[in-house]
Amino acid sequence: MRINKFISLCGAASRRSADILVAEGKVMVNGKIITDLGHQIDEDKDQVLVDGKKLKLPTKTKTILFHKPPGCVCTKEDPQGRQTVYDFLPPGFQTLKYVGRLDLQSRGLLLFTDDGELLHRLTHPSYEIPRSYFVWTTKLLSEAAAQKLVDGVDIADYENGDKEEEIAFATDIYLENGYAELVLIEGKNREIRRMMRAVGYEIKDLKRVTYCNIELGDLPAGEYRELTSGELRELREAVGL
Repeated sequence: MRINKFISLCGAASRRSADILVAEGKVMVNGKIITDLGHQIDEDKDQVLVDGKKLKLPTKTKTILFHKPPGCVCTKEDPQGRQTVYDFLPPGFQTLKYVGRLDLQSRGLLLFTDDGELLHRLTHPSYEIPRSYFVWTTKLLSEAAAQKLVDGVDIADYENGDKEEEIAFATDIYLENGYAELVLIEGKNREIRRMMRAVGYEIKDLKRVTYCNIELGDLPAGEYRELTSGELRELREAVGL
């Protein structure tokens, strides 16, 4: 098994972050620093340390669904002292990592897991994992604006230093009574807010309702639940695990 995959499966870092750790000389295998990104691991025999901490493949992973309320941040500790998503989770779930972020005022479905490979595949752009959002704007989204969002809009912030265009698009948009449902296959920083602004709209409320094949349903805000075995099986199958 390649070293970055082993580190990811142990939940210590994503594959990309694991490559950085290896390149920086922070990974030891059987007492020797490894800098070869292609180094192969025998998970039954080799001892792997990252920053001096021994890694071990999990015997059983946990994946939960959380309904993030607005006003809390996706981080473990906030230097500004704001409420974080981890404040809602019990001690046994504090080591789980969130799957993609929702910004401060956004709400809705947020997955947590300690399965490093699942986390990697759910968030890496190459897997094109769909996620859908209900979006309420200060004025109703027009069909013309919706088509622009499907075709792709430039969300680069040139006033703050961006020098190249950054195109974002929705794979599907459904205009509902009073709101729009957007389906995206990537998760750039504040992507939907920037997309809406690019077509002249401001968001009043933003709620993620699905991620891959997992639905938020009627889970109350601030509550969580573990995925059922069927949901977890479908989720893993959707990303090729």
